[in-house]
This record gives sequence, C-alpha cells and structure tokens, in this order.
Amino acid sequence: MPTLYDQVLYPNTPFRQTHPDRLASLAILFGMTPPPVPQCRVLEVGCGDGGNLIPMAFEYPGSQFLGVDTGAVSIGAGRREIETLGLSNIRLEQMDLMDAGTDLGTFDYVIAHGFYSWVPEPVRDKFMALTKAILAPQGVAYVSYNVLPGGRIRQMFREMMLFHLRGETEFGASIGGARQMVQWFRASQPQESESSTLIAQVESVMDRTPQVLFHDELNPDYYPVYFQEFAAHAARSGLQFLSEANYFDSQPRTLPADVVAEIEKAAKGDRIVREQYFDFMRCRMFRQTLLCHQEIVLPAAPLPARLEALRASSTVKPVSKKPDLSPGVAEEFRGWKGTGVTAAHPLTKAVMLLLGEAWPQTVRVSDLSAAVSRLTGEPADPEALSQILLSTYAAGVIDLHTQPRQCVAHVSQFPVASELARSQVSRGKCATTALHAMMEAADERICAFIGLLDGTRDLAALVRELAPTSHLPEAELARGIQENLKLLAERGLLIA
Repeated sequence: MPTLYDQVLYPNTPFRQTHPDRLASLAILFGMTPPPVPQCRVLEVGCGDGGNLIPMAFEYPGSQFLGVDTGAVSIGAGRREIETLGLSNIRLEQMDLMDAGTDLGTFDYVIAHGFYSWVPEPVRDKFMALTKAILAPQGVAYVSYNVLPGGRIRQMFREMMLFHLRGETEFGASIGGARQMVQWFRASQPQESESSTLIAQVESVMDRTPQVLFHDELNPDYYPVYFQEFAAHAARSGLQFLSEANYFDSQPRTLPADVVAEIEKAAKGDRIVREQYFDFMRCRMFRQTLLCHQEIVLPAAPLPARLEALRASSTVKPVSKKPDLSPGVAEEFRGWKGTGVTAAHPLTKAVMLLLGEAWPQTVRVSDLSAAVSRLTGEPADPEALSQILLSTYAAGVIDLHTQPRQCVAHVSQFPVASELARSQVSRGKCATTALHAMMEAADERICAFIGLLDGTRDLAALVRELAPTSHLPEAELARGIQENLKLLAERGLLIA
C-alpha cells in the first residue's frame, strides 16, 4: 500500500551530523573504541532514496551500508542511483521496521534522522529494542527528534495549520493553506521583533520546501518529547546517552554564568538532568543525540588524552592579513556561520592559523602540535594544546575527525572534481562534497563546468571549452574560472 512518502517524496540529502566519522570521533573522545570508519557497517532507518547514505558508500568502498524505508518509490529511486554509480557495498530495502529483526546483522553505526518523532509509540519502542539488539559492542546510534519545551511552539503552529486545513490532504492545497495561516499569524503580530522565538518559527515554516513542510509539520504522526523522556526510553532498552552529535549543543554558551552555576548544583553531576535544564533555559526544539550500550562506562566529559587519536579542522581565517602571533596581541579569526574566536595567546593563534590554512583538509593533532611549535618558536605543550582544542571544539569553532578528508586545499594544475559530484551534476544541480554536505550549483553552466573537472584539463583548456558559451573576454573568463575553482576547493569538491 502506498505511503505518504510515496505520494510526496521527501528530499533526502547528505546530513553531516550523521556521518560515521563524526560519531566515531565523539565515541573516541568519551573513551570508547569504535570500529574504524573505512571498514564499518552502517544501517540507516528511514533512509528515503539514500541521499544521505549513498555518498557514504561511495566514500568508503571498504564499508557496508544498508538503508531501510517503507516508501517503495524512494527505495526504487535510490536503487537506480546505486546502479548508476556502480556501487556494490550498499543495499536499500523496502521494509516496515516492525517486521525487522536481528537477521539484519550487526552494525557499528545506526542512523535514524527525522524518524523518531514522526512514528507512533510501538514503532519507537521497536526501534530502540532493535538498535540494542543489532548495535555492535562499541557501536554508536544517531537519533534526531523534536524536543520539549521548544517543541510546544512548533506544535502550536502545526495545530493552527491543521485547523485551517480542516482535513485537506491534497499536497498543493495543504501547503498553500498552511502557509496562508502562518502569514495571517505574522501579520497579526506587528509588535513582535524579528528575533523573537515566535517570528523565528514563522520564518522557519515559510523557508521550508513544500515537501519538508508537508512531512515535518503536517504529518499525522508528531510526537515531541522531553530529553529526559527520550533518555529514559533509551535506558529501558539498554542504551545510554553518549553525547549530542554537535558537541557544542551540550554547552552553556550564552547562558548567564550564575544560572549555569546553579544548574550544576541542581544537577549534582547527572548529565541527563543538566542537559534537560539547558533545554528548558533555551526553549530547545530539536536534538541530535548519540547513544551507546548501557554497559559502557562513560566519563563525565571528553578525555583530553584521546585527542592524540584524532584530527582537527576549522573554517576560520584571520581577519588581519598578517596576524601577529606575539603574546598579548589579540587577533580575530572568523569562520562559517558566525563561528570565530579572538585570542591573544600565541598557541591559540597558531592553531587557528594552521587549521584555517589547511581547510578543508583535516590535520592530525600530533602533527598540529609539532607545527605549532615550529610556528611560535616555543616548545611543544601537549596539555595546553589539548585545552585549546577541547575549548574551541565545545564552542563550535573546530571539528574533530578520525579520518583525513578526500579533498584538496589548493587547486592543482589539472583540477579534479570527485566522480560522485560529476555524476550528480550531469543529472541535476546538486553535488555532494567531501564535507558530506550538498552544494547546489547556481545554474546549468556551473554544472557543465564541474563536469569538465576530470583531471584532463588545465586552466587554458577550461577557457577554450567554456569560451564559446561565456561571451566574456578571455582574461576575464580565466579569472572567473580561477575564482570558481578556489570556491569549489574551499567547499570540499575538488580531490587530488
């Protein structure tokens, strides 16, 4: 029987928080020994057309991937994509989770993105029990879900939209009616500032694609929970809270220091209680939680000694053209999406400078220590480096990894876009980058440009290929090509 997801396809794309490398990095920081990502087994529940899973299979041919979903249309589309790419290490199966059992096998990483809050209680129970049964001893599960109390605001808008629709289920009419209701609400709140929680939710609803709005907000099944309830559900199945997929989401950040101090007293060292208090203070709406087996003894915080097994990366660049690494001279470093740090300590400045220069590649922490020492002229200080890395990681300024990225930081003489990206843009405008993110090409000309980057053309050859359709002077076209190549490298689309 066709499902809602057969009638209206959900747009599945790469979601970097689900990537096994991220899950493994956090597991290592908390003292676990997860299986190596290049030789692992991954299950995705609610995989859709495999838009998140297929790029992982392409990236790691030595690993095995299985995606399950109830939607026949999505599974069929994903299988065709797998055949086009010639992948043999991934399967997509149409399956009701209630019929799934341990015969699926054992998995090192289990992913359920956009699933838990949109299925009824028996299915949520089955998911937790199945995850416990099939997760490898040192495995990690990723689960995203809507949380309270912030979920009440989403729920309020959902209920207003459903009231206005009065049972209407046709796709176009549902989207039109839902957005009309939200627009009415916005027009009726002239006193609300653009930064208010209510208006932020209005913008969130209006910015969503019709397919996402239809499934995320108008779905018949919609079950936000408190974090403590989710953690208790996991515990009943023999699983426990490991971390949030974005580690900085568990940090106090902008909460007042005196409030944080009181929360720490009230929590009495209980991580679940602490996280729940933070959700209350932030009116949090959504979580991306990592789980592991309950038998594992976890530390209260990441272990600095485990950093030696990891790699680091950051998008930050110095604001000044020639940053001064001298002690006491403050330098500002800015990254993507508002991230950044201002530091006066030579060691911190050197770390930011080196990671920014290496982006989008990752740098071994052990190599970083030696490079920082050479740059500052000071003896290596592993303890201080660990403190800097953990603090900037907690602030969302850097990321940590177990694996090097399969991309380059600088444009080569004969630039190469990944085979996956070239295949994708030959059939559409979106390409998956080495950052496990989707990059949308501005138009068909950019798609054609990416398709030419197969390692056989230098700048002069690219100019000759593109000149007939560009209508630009040759010198100007060459500059444009160089700028676009630099952008593609920065976004992780070019490989060695």
